[in-house]
Amino acid sequence: MKRVLFVINSIGYGGAERALVNLLSKPSFYSDFDVHVALLDDEPIIRALPENITLHQLDSRRSLARSLLNLRRLQREFNPDLCVSFLVRANVINAALKLTSKNRKVILCERMHLSSHLNGQFKSAKRLLAGILPSITYRYADAVIGVSTGVTEDLVENFNVPNIKATTIFNPYNIALIEQLSEKAPEFILPTSFVISTGRLTSSKNVKGLIDAYLSSNESAPLCILGEGEQKKEIENYIKFKNAKEKVLLLGYAENPFAIVSKAKYYVSASLNEGFPNALVEAMVLGLPVIMTNCPSGPAEILNEDPQYSNDRLTEAKHGLLVPLNSTSELTRAFNIYGKESTRADYAKRAKKRAEDFSIEAIANEYWQFLRQTLLQH
Repeated sequence: MKRVLFVINSIGYGGAERALVNLLSKPSFYSDFDVHVALLDDEPIIRALPENITLHQLDSRRSLARSLLNLRRLQREFNPDLCVSFLVRANVINAALKLTSKNRKVILCERMHLSSHLNGQFKSAKRLLAGILPSITYRYADAVIGVSTGVTEDLVENFNVPNIKATTIFNPYNIALIEQLSEKAPEFILPTSFVISTGRLTSSKNVKGLIDAYLSSNESAPLCILGEGEQKKEIENYIKFKNAKEKVLLLGYAENPFAIVSKAKYYVSASLNEGFPNALVEAMVLGLPVIMTNCPSGPAEILNEDPQYSNDRLTEAKHGLLVPLNSTSELTRAFNIYGKESTRADYAKRAKKRAEDFSIEAIANEYWQFLRQTLLQH
């Protein structure tokens, strides 16, 4: 039985962590593998892993050097046949350690549009340095999976990943489980009618821009924002400054976000960069009409079935409203378009139908088949 080791920084709130847990949630897809998961950091585990998984929790303290040493030690202990990593730090060390064992297959899973993500995180020399390690190491992997076409193209064009090693596999979604969880009672007392946005409260989610567009619109229902993050205090102060405490509600973290999202009129995000926006697809699974900025990457591919699509005006796309980046006025227009109930009902049907393309049954099976093919390569 082949041994597969998945490597990720931790099992926290993020989309990559959710994607990994979803990938492992159907043991029947990988009954022919001995599956292990290595968490690089000794941090709280937010999402439960299946009982059939062997868990290794390391103590790398978010350090690249410690992560490298700890993972090398673990690999030497039980010698996995295949090592699959998620997120940049795990990907860099996984690719680098390929040089220590030619027999072990290595797959990197990149969840973010790396160029725009690094551009948002760093400036000048720091930005240059941040891109060096992926550019040097990623090419050594046997395969690199981008979570959207835009992510994959960015890796090839900007991070030296050979085109022959690059592929795209979307995130898997457990539609039945999401629908089941949506029927439970919400954790918070909610307004009778509200608009929902979800995600970490960080600069990349452009929450202030979202609030500005909402306050300029004709939308009378409160805007509820679900999530935590380092910008929480700053956003709270911004809401006070805008005198909008009754209109914009920061709900915080929810153990079961689906019970809340499912009650909303529609979903909206003003994000500046994504890989493949989980919260968007989850809202679509629940039959919500959606509004999303056309950020790199994923929204155009999901909502218009065209990863290359660009727009400088609001687009009434195939499966939702697609808004240009950093355009408060066009995002306000999107809020106003969804003021019409018949428009919301039409897009709700389109969104739910599109979400079926990303079911866990289809995509998890595609992942595991790809892992098997990689192991067979010489």
